[in-house]
Amino acid sequence: MKKTIFLLSLFFALWGIFLSFFFVFFDFQNLTEFLNFIVFSSKPYHYSGMDTFIVTERTSQYSYKSSSVALINLFFYLSFLAGAIIYYFSKYKETKLLAFNYSLVFLDSVIKIFSFIAYFNSDKLSIYGVTYIAITLLYIFISYHFITKNLNSATIDDSSLTIENNLENASNYKRFLNLSIDSFIIIVVAFGFIGYARQNDHLTTFFSYLKTAFGAKFGILIFFSIIKFLYYLMFESIFKNTPAKILTACYVTDEDGNSPDFSMILKRTILRFIPLESLSFLMGKNLHDDYSNTYVINKKRDFKIEKRYLQILSVSFLIMLVVYFCNFSEGNRF
Repeated sequence: MKKTIFLLSLFFALWGIFLSFFFVFFDFQNLTEFLNFIVFSSKPYHYSGMDTFIVTERTSQYSYKSSSVALINLFFYLSFLAGAIIYYFSKYKETKLLAFNYSLVFLDSVIKIFSFIAYFNSDKLSIYGVTYIAITLLYIFISYHFITKNLNSATIDDSSLTIENNLENASNYKRFLNLSIDSFIIIVVAFGFIGYARQNDHLTTFFSYLKTAFGAKFGILIFFSIIKFLYYLMFESIFKNTPAKILTACYVTDEDGNSPDFSMILKRTILRFIPLESLSFLMGKNLHDDYSNTYVINKKRDFKIEKRYLQILSVSFLIMLVVYFCNFSEGNRF
């Protein structure tokens, strides 16, 4: 099973990287219905944002044709590739980065399923639509199974979950890192919906309603809050952690070190919306922990490897930002 996970992850990563550059080499207008399905529906996940433009043809000194590449999506796929390589060379012991990416697969697949249900039209249903749902459900099953079973280090040694004396609270540094990573993913998902709204009448109507009812700025704030609420509730109720917590090797427990029930997770999620609550850990308090009787606990880990993870991801993310802003400034000169 471990080799299967490695090979499947390697395929997902390379396939995603290839598809990220697909339209640099191929003209969208020349796609057949089948190729269109393969390109848009077979990706493990797709997160838009920070598009950079690659010149494909320069027609004159001041005129050129270009194709866009979503750097955020490419970054996630490169981290997927790195996770698969680390998993293999660690003899299948280092699972954090790989599990992090499968959590993104799970998130994107759930979004696709709910979107399909919300915009379902039986008159337009085709064999491609049925296959699309089948592939998406398969991604949900694979990612859930891998995260909870094969890539979950806690299943190797359950003693750390049941012996209270072995429980170690996550540090403020790790709490801040979790907040930053999860917030970044929430922003990416929210902006993805906003960007897609231009092409979808249902979303356009929904955003128009929010702006009419609450005003432009407050309406967008409510939308971001909805995404944030569903994000934390889904991940912490199903997996007892979030993508960021998977990456930083920690998880949510009750005061006895056992899995918290849904009511505790719901209370914990609602408490996150107290103003400035997210930064309460800097003052020695964790309001959404304290008043829901939950804790964020470290898993057993190798500190050297964990430090290396963070260094690689930080440098990679900085490179992505430099490429984006360099490309952005260059594009403004034309």
